[in-house]
Amino acid sequence: MENLLSYPQSTIVDKVVPKTMFYKFMEVNQRMKVRFVNDVAQICWLYKLSASTINVTASEELIEIDVFVVTLKAQDCPTDVFTFIDTNMPHHIVFILRYEEQYMLLINYKEWKVFTKPSEESSLSSEARKPRLKAKDNTHTQFKITKSFATTWMNHNQLSLAIQGQSLPRIYDNFVAQVSGIGEHKAGALAEIVELKKRIATMESELKSLEKRMRKEPQYDVQVKMNKQVKAKRQELAGLKQKMEELSV
Repeated sequence: MENLLSYPQSTIVDKVVPKTMFYKFMEVNQRMKVRFVNDVAQICWLYKLSASTINVTASEELIEIDVFVVTLKAQDCPTDVFTFIDTNMPHHIVFILRYEEQYMLLINYKEWKVFTKPSEESSLSSEARKPRLKAKDNTHTQFKITKSFATTWMNHNQLSLAIQGQSLPRIYDNFVAQVSGIGEHKAGALAEIVELKKRIATMESELKSLEKRMRKEPQYDVQVKMNKQVKAKRQELAGLKQKMEELSV
């Protein structure tokens, strides 16, 4: 496959992963099998970013970032199949979705549900100390998806995801920042920024709903009470946005 992101040759894997491999190592229910069959034409493992393929440092929680190119059978493919893969895969993942000549970047910002550092399991064998996934083979650990981010569909010449940082955690954070539109941010601040984005989106939705109900409310005294709530939410929302700005650089 073409070197879509123009990454170093050392990172290229370019290996088609049979969909049956996901059935073998993950607890795939019938609904998810149908997703794989009906919506996904092919999955190609295009890049592997690790300390052995690029000159960066890894961490115990993040030892590898894999980039998968997923060829879709329809452009409006539901994203739950990618959430499922990302929840169960032992490494951090970036998806390049492809439909005909259009491309989209998708990344699920995630954290370990259960992760035990090797030092905390010193009495166990090296095999037993590996992260474990709640799957058929019990060899990995499961992730929790915090929030999913995706770009719009674009042409090949618009596709870009720069490797920025001297460590895999920093590179991953910058991948999330690029795909999500968060942009430049202070080191170590991404988890807080993602959580703030979730809270801001929820509060904006609540505020919009409250304002709509207030406009329709026929009783003046109830309107007054609702207006106080609106002002309080606007103030809280402004505070969250200010905090977001402070975490940017």
